[in-house]
Amino acid sequence: MKIRTIILALVLCLFLIPAQVSAVDFTIEHTQIDAFLKEDGNVQVTEQHTYQFDGDFNGITRTLIPKENTRIENVEAVENNKPLEVKQEGNLYKIFRGGSDETITIDLSYTIKNGVEVYTDLGQFYWPFFDSSNEILL
Repeated sequence: MKIRTIILALVLCLFLIPAQVSAVDFTIEHTQIDAFLKEDGNVQVTEQHTYQFDGDFNGITRTLIPKENTRIENVEAVENNKPLEVKQEGNLYKIFRGGSDETITIDLSYTIKNGVEVYTDLGQFYWPFFDSSNEILL
């Protein structure tokens, strides 16, 4: 009985010890977004983002929220012409690329289906490329 009490006390102590949390600081040094409007109403988008990381990181995230009657397709990411793994969770795209204390440039490409409102005499395109949810992947 005494040994069980000691083991239980040790286990409880482990849960009460605060865990070390690591934080990564980063800045986005450069971003360029090019949107190529197509006659069929689709938009081919290329994005280039340069991040300066201070600390360990596992990649970046990019939120792409389609507007009503549109959808995002064919999201791909590369760095120096090398494909990176992209996982989609709803409107959140996780781009995996680990590292520590370095500057990286990630190129994204995707298609916005029906992104242009096409009329007989003109087309209209407006799109919110950024919001507050675009952060790094820790």
